[in-house]
Amino acid sequence: MAKKSTNTEIDRRIHTIVKLLSSAKTNSYIHRYAKEEWGVSVSQADVYLKRARDIIRADYSIDRSDFMGSRLALLDKVIEASIRTKQHSNAVGALKLQAQLTKLLDGNS
Repeated sequence: MAKKSTNTEIDRRIHTIVKLLSSAKTNSYIHRYAKEEWGVSVSQADVYLKRARDIIRADYSIDRSDFMGSRLALLDKVIEASIRTKQHSNAVGALKLQAQLTKLLDGNS
């Protein structure tokens, strides 16, 4: 009989699946991964998948203005790093995306 996993281990598995989903891995890939790495059934992997998707959903169920602010701040960092490393086309691209997000520039331009 298989040993019951600890809550810490289950949490680690779920967060591993969050990372896999964020890397665009398919359900079948995650089922296979869970079986090979943890020896769990497809139904148990589906439980982990559901909980991982709940985490992802909660991460993105923020207020639109909070989301926009965090993305604009991230783009500021991209711009600074691009200028610092003399990757000016990346800086221009990030500036253009900021302008589009803030509606200073039409999204089709």
